[in-house]
Amino acid sequence: MLKKISLTAFIISIIFINESFAQKDARLYGNSPYSALGIGDILPGNSIANDAMGGTGLTFGNGIYINNINPAMLAKNRYVAFNTGLRGQYKTITDGKNSQTDFGMNLSHLVFAFPIKTKWTTSIGLQPATIIEHEARFQEIIAGTTNSVEHIYKGSGGLSKANIGNGVLLGKSLYVGAEIGYYFGTIKKDTTSRLLLNNGEDFYLRYSDRVSANGFEMKTGFVWQQKLSDKWNLNVGGTYELQSKLKADRIRSFSTLYDSGTGPTVIKKPDTLGIFSGNITLPSQFALGVSLESPYKWVFSAEYSKQDWTKYRNFNGKAESNLAASDKLAIGFEYLPKATSTKYLNQVFYRLGYQQTKTPYFINGTSIKDQSFSFGFSTPLAYRSVSYIDVALSFGNRGVIGNGLVKENYFKVSLGFSLVDTRWFIKPKID
Repeated sequence: MLKKISLTAFIISIIFINESFAQKDARLYGNSPYSALGIGDILPGNSIANDAMGGTGLTFGNGIYINNINPAMLAKNRYVAFNTGLRGQYKTITDGKNSQTDFGMNLSHLVFAFPIKTKWTTSIGLQPATIIEHEARFQEIIAGTTNSVEHIYKGSGGLSKANIGNGVLLGKSLYVGAEIGYYFGTIKKDTTSRLLLNNGEDFYLRYSDRVSANGFEMKTGFVWQQKLSDKWNLNVGGTYELQSKLKADRIRSFSTLYDSGTGPTVIKKPDTLGIFSGNITLPSQFALGVSLESPYKWVFSAEYSKQDWTKYRNFNGKAESNLAASDKLAIGFEYLPKATSTKYLNQVFYRLGYQQTKTPYFINGTSIKDQSFSFGFSTPLAYRSVSYIDVALSFGNRGVIGNGLVKENYFKVSLGFSLVDTRWFIKPKID
């Protein structure tokens, strides 16, 4: 009965999270001008536990949380596991003269893993991959009149990804894995001119651009584990994600709206300016990492990844001058006081991390960088439980002030659940 209830809850969660991943007009991560470029902000594919360690997790795993970074590490999950979580951030955006504060939160991922055999584990998951969320406004006087026009530039949407992963342990020290994913989503951009008539009535002229894309991706990974002593292991691993070519459809339209004080309404059926078909090319990516691990005690990790966004091609098949090669360097630390202890606090995982990212954004001759510090913990759901609540906090900044750019100072909070059931797939014994 418990298995049936758990499976039902899992299916309901998929439906619920799919609605959240639809990325309509909710505040996801707050206004970010940089997300107007390319396919938007690239979101981390890791678990909440990894967030606290600077996003590291390429070469290690403990079987409690599901490793979303490297499919090879799925083989560490010997029991049925379910991970989900929330990510949110509070940010201040400033150009040195003006500033704005914003907050947004969204479901981060939904992953279910289950063992096929002793050394083979499969996972299925759903998560947002990119987010576009930006809005800018400015006013100007209409020449020869006392009226003004307000220009509004707004973008929303992004891509989500559903995936199936497999991880296998070969021999005693080599883990290999592969993931097949499917990208889907819509990128929405509106340019609106609002005519302010100074009598409480406004007219809007809106140009809308919608691009819907979908397509497959594939990622492979490996981890080699070398035993240094009875208590310590050296782990080396990496992943490679192939270039993805997404099919895309584009529709452009023009509409007229009227506002008498109760909100804008369409007064004329939108005119379709054109419907087109094309492709979007996402560049390949690789990541390498190393970690020193004392299982269920200490983890020290360092990782590097790179993705060349000069090879990105937009819907029109063209490169974008504001995109460049991006890379990330991250380090992380994890500590568990005593795995065999009966004391609750000795079962808590404590984590620290740091990451420095050269983002894909290259604007006005300036490379936009992002750096952050993180910390967090995972605490058991109950006494001696193998299921955990994961908490991660981080603070950092992105961008610079000056040269027509803005700086984002942010505080991120992540809350997750790593649920493990050791009773699934175990044959009952009858005396």
